[in-house]
Amino acid sequence: MILNKYQCGLDFGTSNTAIAITDIHTRKSIFIENDSSVLHFKNTNDYVYSVGKAAINEYVSSDMSGRLLKSIKTLLKQKNFIHTFIFGKRFTPDELAALIIKHFKQQAEKAIGHEIEQVVLGRPVVFSEDPEKEEIAVKRLLKAASNAGFKDVKLLYEPIAAAFSYESSLTQHERVLVADFGGGTSDFTIMELGPDRINAEDRKGDIIANGGLYIGGDMFDSQTMWHKLTPLLGRGVKYASYNKELDVPTTIHHELKKWERSFLLKETKLRRDLNNYYIFSGRDKRLEDLMALIDNNLVYALFQQIEKAKIELSSKTETMVEFARNIINIRELMTLEEFRNFINNETNKIEHCVLSLMENANVKAADIDTVFLTGGSASVVPIRDIFEKLFGPHKIRMGDNFNSIAYGLSLSK
Repeated sequence: MILNKYQCGLDFGTSNTAIAITDIHTRKSIFIENDSSVLHFKNTNDYVYSVGKAAINEYVSSDMSGRLLKSIKTLLKQKNFIHTFIFGKRFTPDELAALIIKHFKQQAEKAIGHEIEQVVLGRPVVFSEDPEKEEIAVKRLLKAASNAGFKDVKLLYEPIAAAFSYESSLTQHERVLVADFGGGTSDFTIMELGPDRINAEDRKGDIIANGGLYIGGDMFDSQTMWHKLTPLLGRGVKYASYNKELDVPTTIHHELKKWERSFLLKETKLRRDLNNYYIFSGRDKRLEDLMALIDNNLVYALFQQIEKAKIELSSKTETMVEFARNIINIRELMTLEEFRNFINNETNKIEHCVLSLMENANVKAADIDTVFLTGGSASVVPIRDIFEKLFGPHKIRMGDNFNSIAYGLSLSK
């Protein structure tokens, strides 16, 4: 609390981060802001960095110079990821996360004119199915919040926070399935909600079940890159070798699915081997485009167009994936049905997770009054289709995809 009047909620997400300040007496939002969970370091020795859309704009306008880091939250659970060097300086995962958290803390403090010492910080239901990695992730998240300047940190599952956000609009009791779809995780909570429960000090008895899995919007983008775009960048091209025709190895195309590591590719043997594949393929234009993509550090810029197409398919049945940089000129129609097929394995796992959660809690679809969908990937049509099929369209409610959780965190007792 700030001067015993306000409470701060912070949703540090894989793709987006949001912070909310709420008056604890009126439950009205005083300040709320969200932005991308992205860091950009300029190519200098003074470690000047920017956060969010400013970071993305700076990176793109500087022709992809400097170092861009996205999906930093996913690093928290990676036991073997101890540190990375950025222009010679060592950064641990919690130090990178702290830079983003501190930025949002400062924005909120500027807005209200007071220092913020206490925060309710969101966390996914599942960081990792490996208990050791789960513990490491939680410790790193708490350390990041502390290093950002918070002195009192309380953790709360993100879908429970989303439930509190939805509950603020209720006039009667409901049993609600909250589904939170972020960039890295999909989390679920079944909970009893209602206006009569809002002021209760202990809500543990209202929580029927929690669950989740490590699938989110970033994975949907990666699958789109693999299925739709890597064939345009040389996957499937053949080259001549000792009177045989061989497929160009797909290792480098698999690497393209992880754009955050793509800047390393141009110094690798994989990249050097492309020179020979290109020559012995008869100088196939698709391999030439692939080399240009890697050499000019354009992979992230291409992923931006993939994400744009994904968003457009939330309201359209088809869209164009367009990318014209350097010698590359991609203009491909992508349909909603194609996209559905690209992410079919992921959506099947999400559906199975929801059904298992309900079965273990002995809850049937008819027992659920409302399904509250929130998070950056909640608008993805194949995701919505799962819940409309299981519960019926009439039970589906959509939240503020980027602010619901932060607001709900700020409402937590």
